[in-house]
Amino acid sequence: MNLLIVDDEYYSAEGTKKKIAQKGPLFDEIFCAYNMTQALEYLAGHSVAIMILDIEMPGGSGLELLDHIRQQGLDTICIFLTAYAKFEYISKAMRLTSIDYLLKPVAEEDLLTAVAKAVNQYRQQANAKLETQQANYWKESELYLWELFWLDLSEGAVSNRKEDIISELNLRNLNPAAADLSYLVLLIQCNGMDKLPVEKDLHEFLLKNIVREYFYNREEIPVAVRQSRQFYFLPLPEAGRSREALLSRCGQALTDFVPRFPNTFNFYIAASGCRISDFQETLKGLQNAAIKNVSRENHVFDLAQYTNAETAGADVDFTTKRWSDLLLSRKIRNLLSETDMFLNSLQHSHSITRDTLSNFYYSFLQTLFSCMEISNADALPMFQKQISQFSVEKACSSVQNLREWVSGVLEQYEEYITNASNQDAAVTTIKNYIHSHLEQDLTRESLAAMVYLTPDYLSHLFKRETGFSLTNYIIYERIEEAKRMLAGTDKSVSEIATRCGFQNISYFSRQFRRFTGVTPREFRG
Repeated sequence: MNLLIVDDEYYSAEGTKKKIAQKGPLFDEIFCAYNMTQALEYLAGHSVAIMILDIEMPGGSGLELLDHIRQQGLDTICIFLTAYAKFEYISKAMRLTSIDYLLKPVAEEDLLTAVAKAVNQYRQQANAKLETQQANYWKESELYLWELFWLDLSEGAVSNRKEDIISELNLRNLNPAAADLSYLVLLIQCNGMDKLPVEKDLHEFLLKNIVREYFYNREEIPVAVRQSRQFYFLPLPEAGRSREALLSRCGQALTDFVPRFPNTFNFYIAASGCRISDFQETLKGLQNAAIKNVSRENHVFDLAQYTNAETAGADVDFTTKRWSDLLLSRKIRNLLSETDMFLNSLQHSHSITRDTLSNFYYSFLQTLFSCMEISNADALPMFQKQISQFSVEKACSSVQNLREWVSGVLEQYEEYITNASNQDAAVTTIKNYIHSHLEQDLTRESLAAMVYLTPDYLSHLFKRETGFSLTNYIIYERIEEAKRMLAGTDKSVSEIATRCGFQNISYFSRQFRRFTGVTPREFRG
């Protein structure tokens, strides 16, 4: 705790310092400044608890100095010690929250009393600030603990028996009275959050903070739990709010903040309030409704009005003959345009289900495989392996995801057909790649994937054009490079073996003798 004395009269400042140092409260440092500039320099580098200052000084008054530190947000306790008893000085000092106004010459007892009073006020302020900080820390921690509790409850890590819930709340130092409340559960579906760029974490942070302020009252603990990138849920206390008001609030959200995000949203509201012991079942019902919805975006779903008729789905006739004709004639862009229009019509009908999308998915996939087999059967196994990396569940979770899947697989199909149909170019491509990457681990599988052929068929092409199988061709190229390095450089045999892609020198020597009839050292002579 530091004390700053600001007085242009040297002996007055030093006398005040001496009195306080000898008989006043203990300070870490008592510093004297003799003008406003010195005082500001000291304040810039030190934390000052208490300041005793004169009013009239060259280069700036004590009132100006006090006004400056208040504008800086400093809560330094100030005492004026001056020879001026003008009312306007006293009035302004009080407005700037100084705690005392002493007139020179001041009695020692009055000075020490004022300083003790200032020290006491500073300590009270420090304690109040600490208590506020601790309260804020607990408030933040309490929100985290509540969200973790609701997440554990939603995932079954906490039993839904009321007795177990109360026990768990007590264990986590949370208010057990929550077990007696009724909640309106709101599920928010965020479509496309997984496709956001690097700043997706920022979008999630903003979303949670926005929905907390948007759906909760100020006195409530604003629980917003993230189950995945797609789903968030809010257990809103039913007391003081109605389903009708919540439905209206969700509808307003579609105008207020949803357009500010680069993805789409759906809001699902439970048919009625539920006790905390029924929460798991209520949330599951909301999630099932979200899973069944594959066509609507930026929509509010009221489960009290949500009937099976809305999710019965319609029988859809897939025009696979037309798609096959376009694929076989290599009109990929035309097919992409037609499937896009077809899926748009499905989405606008609002009468489709996830089963509808799954039927489309498998019908389209079968059409792709059949056409690939007709166009180039050798490319089919690699194409099937590549396509298997796509997630069926994700592709069929919405019309938009299915549209993106179609675009992706058609792009893959076109690449496979184009590359696999030009076999001479495929062999040349692989030969060039092998020659420039001899030191790497070259496998039949990785090389065949580069030109969209099966490993056996690529090896067959190499046998036909070079007289070697693919594996033997790689060894032959490595031996040729080794011969060049042995004849033209002074590198060691071991280093040459490594540079040419051989794992150990003994294997290198065996293969070298196999192709040349001599060992590497004999070849070098």
